[in-house]
Order: sequence, then C-alpha cells, then structure tokens
Amino acid sequence: MSLKQQIRRLLKESISIDPRVKRRITLLDDELLYRMSAIYRPDNICRYVSGEELLEVIIEAVIDTMYWSYFSDMDDNSSEWNKSYYFMYDYMKDKYGEKIKEYYHINCGD
Repeated sequence: MSLKQQIRRLLKESISIDPRVKRRITLLDDELLYRMSAIYRPDNICRYVSGEELLEVIIEAVIDTMYWSYFSDMDDNSSEWNKSYYFMYDYMKDKYGEKIKEYYHINCGD
C-alpha cells in the first residue's frame, strides 16, 4: 500500500461518521446486491459506456435509496450528510468497485 493510500485511510478513519450510517452498512450491502441481481443484470448493463460509469450509476442509486429510506430527516446540504455520503460512496467503491467493473467487462467487453 502506498503512502498516499495509507494517509487517505487514516483521514477517513479520523472523520467522525454518524453512527446511523455505521449501523446500516449491512443494509447498504444488501441494497447494492439487490440492485445487481434485479436491476443491473447482464442483459441491460451494456448501455453504459464503461464499467466505471456503471459503478457510478449503481453507487448513486444505492445512496439515493439509503437517503430516502433512512436519512431523509437529515438536511441533504448539511456537512453531516456530506460526510455520510462520502463515507458510503468510498465504502462501496472500495468494496465493490473492481467487482462491478469486472462484471461489466465479462458481460460487455471493453
């Protein structure tokens, strides 16, 4: 792991995240996996330009669902939501990013 990645990881850990987000990490995983099996199936993902675009679309959809299901009482312009948003975004990108890109590559090619 490079120094830049280590610094990024330490900075992420030092930012205090709303405990409601941490408690709902499994729900975040469940929502992403549901979307992969029900919506973003191999027969309809090739309309996206790349695996990176597919990843961005999925992450945005999952975060949007999480917001309206669990965090709608939070102002979406607040720094609290901003921290929560980026925590969820980074979590999904780190955990599922390569898998989703590979999924796209297998089903759609380059």
